[in-house]
Amino acid sequence: MTVKRTSSPAPSNNAAEAFDELRKEVSLLHAAIEGLTAAKDKLPDYSPTLRKIEARLDNIDQHIESIRDKPAMRLTPLTLAAESHEASRSYGAEDRKSVADARAELARSLGRVEGMIKRKRSNAEQDWWVTWAGAGGLLLGAFWTLIGVAAWT
Repeated sequence: MTVKRTSSPAPSNNAAEAFDELRKEVSLLHAAIEGLTAAKDKLPDYSPTLRKIEARLDNIDQHIESIRDKPAMRLTPLTLAAESHEASRSYGAEDRKSVADARAELARSLGRVEGMIKRKRSNAEQDWWVTWAGAGGLLLGAFWTLIGVAAWT
């Protein structure tokens, strides 16, 4: 409750008027204080509501503590990044090993295929030589036969 003071005329030199003015102000302050006390007595009691709020906050604190104990909550972005980097390195090493194994197996397979091709080529060359040697032997035999026949006659 706010009381506005009225502006009073210029102060007078009379002490009795000054004491009357002081008495009025003190009685006004006394009435204001009584009004505040009465207003305080009319305020509702919030104690039960505050106890309920406190109980709920305690439950929330317990729940937060139970969440904080979980392993995932101990992970920070830095530890996640470190674990991700380590996993990528290990999987990369496995991939490199797999690629190296595949490359070695491919080289062995290509070696076998080249060996088969060379053997086939050598078989074809041998067949060519045998064919020409047989044809040459046949021609030489026919030539000697003609010479022998000519010599007999």
